[in-house]
Amino acid sequence: MEFRDFLILQKEVTGLGYRFFIPEAQLPDSLHVDSLFQFSQTVSGFESRYFVDFTKAKELENTLINKGVSYRLDYIVLSEVVSTSAAQEYLVDLVRDADYPIKRGELKPTEDFVSLASQTPYSPTKQFKLKFLSDYRLFVVTVMIIFFFLVASIMIVSMLSMKAGKNKRENLQKEYGKRIIAPLTSLLFEKELHEIQEMELEEIHSFFPKNLLARPMYQHVLIDNIIGLNKKMKGDFKEKLKALYKKLGLDKISIKTLHHKKWDRATMALVQINEMDLVEALPEVKKFTNSTNFHVRSMAVATLLNLSEKVDLIFLRDQTYPLSLWQQMNYLRIIRFVGSQKGLKLEILFDSKNQSIRIFGIKLVRILGRVDLIEKLAGIAGGVSEEEKEEILETYAALGAYMETAFINDCLKSSNRALSLAAAKAAAVVGDSGSADILVDLIGAETVFRKKHSYLKSLYGVDKDKFAEVTLNNANPEMLELRNHILDPMLQNV
Repeated sequence: MEFRDFLILQKEVTGLGYRFFIPEAQLPDSLHVDSLFQFSQTVSGFESRYFVDFTKAKELENTLINKGVSYRLDYIVLSEVVSTSAAQEYLVDLVRDADYPIKRGELKPTEDFVSLASQTPYSPTKQFKLKFLSDYRLFVVTVMIIFFFLVASIMIVSMLSMKAGKNKRENLQKEYGKRIIAPLTSLLFEKELHEIQEMELEEIHSFFPKNLLARPMYQHVLIDNIIGLNKKMKGDFKEKLKALYKKLGLDKISIKTLHHKKWDRATMALVQINEMDLVEALPEVKKFTNSTNFHVRSMAVATLLNLSEKVDLIFLRDQTYPLSLWQQMNYLRIIRFVGSQKGLKLEILFDSKNQSIRIFGIKLVRILGRVDLIEKLAGIAGGVSEEEKEEILETYAALGAYMETAFINDCLKSSNRALSLAAAKAAAVVGDSGSADILVDLIGAETVFRKKHSYLKSLYGVDKDKFAEVTLNNANPEMLELRNHILDPMLQNV
């Protein structure tokens, strides 16, 4: 490839240009006024303007040849006229220094394929009939898009159908509620208890249609209305509602729902049994006292505590799951209410294999003031865990168990600081001289401020003379501060 052809291929080169020189005294008028060349006269001839587009060089030369004018093509590098070899060296330097990217020649078709194609009619071949399937990427993407729209459509239809179903159920519940409230109110105020108990099915169906009573939705709304009224009513009205509940056969539905696979439905059935005093369901309820579900288990125990005539607490003793604080508070509330009416054998709980049950039993002795069970506690105190011993110590202090000072003194000597501090609190109430001596030793060995304060406070409760002796005969200023703190009536609970 010649240098000029290479320049034409590049079109423009940075810093390199060209111009035409005509070494004649006179210039044809047509060129003299030509705005393309813009010739200007010099001492030796005429020079054209400076060009940078090498693709126009051939066209400009043809113009001059047609005018019959002799000319010379001059290369200009950085505004200086140079020879062809100098222009070549300049371009080589640019390429070597990577200051100029070379443009490569592009192959151009020698035939006009568009014209050829227009002469031949299109006929699809077998090779391209399944082009869509042959491009697996396009096929996979298309399948994914179709799958997405299909899933989205199914979800939208499902949501709309669920919403419609929910609205239909809510409207139906409202409709049933309106139909139920009038006959239910009428029965409560117009019928006596014995009249409700003696009602025949035909009469009941005059208030609550037979075809509606067979529907689960109607039964559910009826049960909710009766339970809701039972919580608000008192006296004879509650008895009437309970009688009506059984007369309508709703008690059988509640017992059947106990075995529902959904825990919330089973729990609701337990609430219904508890509210409507369905004592006949207690054997079934007892099966759920050790249920794996927390709510079912808690409600089953609460129902048994409420409805059982004789609460032996064996069902609570045999529980394998730990009692939460919420469960303990709930059971305590019920036990407090029924404790005066039913004989509760709390000592059964001491035999449980579940530590939380045993601790709960000890708490019940303390809270219910069962002084008669102190002897039972003393019998198990030596073989229980330290956490249970702390509860026993608190119970001894609350019930004033002065006969158990030996156990308290043994706990004072324990290496477990929490147990020792619990024993110190109990000793402050029911301790003896032996307790005072042990407390003096503990005070001398203790370095932690809070613990020393607890021991000193207990010593003050057991023996004020020894307290004065220990605090006044000690040169440690901390001991005097503790003494002042304990004796200050404003700081008794601090």
